[in-house]
Amino acid sequence: MVKKLLGVSALLTLSGVIQAAGQDSSQLETRKTDTEMTAEVKEVMRSVDEVKRLPVTGLSMVKAGDKTFLITDNGHFVVAGNFKLVDMWQGKIIGSVADTKGIEKVDLRKIGFNPDELSTLTIGKGKKEVTIFVDPQCNYCHELIAQLEPLGNEYAFKLVLIPVLGKESAEISKKLICNKDKAQSLKALIAKDYSTLPALVREEGSCDLKPLQKAVVATKLLDIQGVPFVFLPSKNTFKGGVKSFKTLLEKDLEDELNGK
Repeated sequence: MVKKLLGVSALLTLSGVIQAAGQDSSQLETRKTDTEMTAEVKEVMRSVDEVKRLPVTGLSMVKAGDKTFLITDNGHFVVAGNFKLVDMWQGKIIGSVADTKGIEKVDLRKIGFNPDELSTLTIGKGKKEVTIFVDPQCNYCHELIAQLEPLGNEYAFKLVLIPVLGKESAEISKKLICNKDKAQSLKALIAKDYSTLPALVREEGSCDLKPLQKAVVATKLLDIQGVPFVFLPSKNTFKGGVKSFKTLLEKDLEDELNGK
């Protein structure tokens, strides 16, 4: 388990940090032989008892005995000592692996992203909000969108348009958000038929593209690398298509009630 998460180079780096934590500078001058280092790595592998992959690319929190470290997957960098890891989105200090519980949850409005200020079309008027990042040409997105209308009494589905599938998707997204008839735009998105949308007016100031620009920035900050990408009412996230979105929402409600 630990080998798969960290790799040999990471464990070698971590071994050196653990050793350094208990030595002064004069002791560190003594170089270890390969045999000594190998034995030390084996000891570290026995002592690492908790590993939590953080929701950022290539970073894990590791607990080894009474010491806690941050380490990159390839072992190139380790953060050791009396560091403070502050979760700005959750508003708390992460001081141990136990503190990472719920770290994957994302409250979009709390961190400054109001879906209504992005390139958004809405299905439903329910009290429970679900935000879904979609591309207008994405087949998996449309399989999901097709399931939403019957759930609209209980949920409000915020469909945030992001053109991840190239230039044509960007043009369609602009047509959808620049169209003053939002009902027509929503109908076109649901049907995946954009032929009836008004042509784009290329004159400067004819359409406010800031919502679309904000949505693209949001995908970068939220590390959204594919669509559909769903932010559920529990603040958990879901990536990819799903055969029964209703079942997913029911499970999400159950997880929320169980504190997951």
